[in-house]
Amino acid sequence: MPLIELVRRAEEPWARAEYLERLPEFENPDEFKFEPGDYHYLSAAQLLLPSRELLDGPRDPGFVLDPDDPRRTKATVLGCTCGITQCWFLQVRVTLLPEVVVWSEFGQFHRPHWRYNLGPFTFDRKQYEAQLASGVAPDSVV
Repeated sequence: MPLIELVRRAEEPWARAEYLERLPEFENPDEFKFEPGDYHYLSAAQLLLPSRELLDGPRDPGFVLDPDDPRRTKATVLGCTCGITQCWFLQVRVTLLPEVVVWSEFGQFHRPHWRYNLGPFTFDRKQYEAQLASGVAPDSVV
């Protein structure tokens, strides 16, 4: 199943609750859209080798964070549909083990209170690294 669809399903209850909570702030309800899973896949250049984003070198998310904020060490796997990745993006903890790579602790950077019932997803490390070197980014995790 495509990653965006998995994320959409995980975000639905959170997005719906926030939409209903914030709706009174808007005179015209049609002006306020809050769609779960509103992401696009990042470009191959952002994710595939020589980028270390999905290995051991996630890039700085570009926001002022405490030095020990866990979002500093997570990889960005999906970006905003507006084209500005940092506008609305999903992160994941990537753990490299000798035989496998594990994706866990999914989180929406701007909504750290949202809880995702996703993963952990485990990948064979050799296949994972070969995929990153292939030049083709997959859109699914299962």
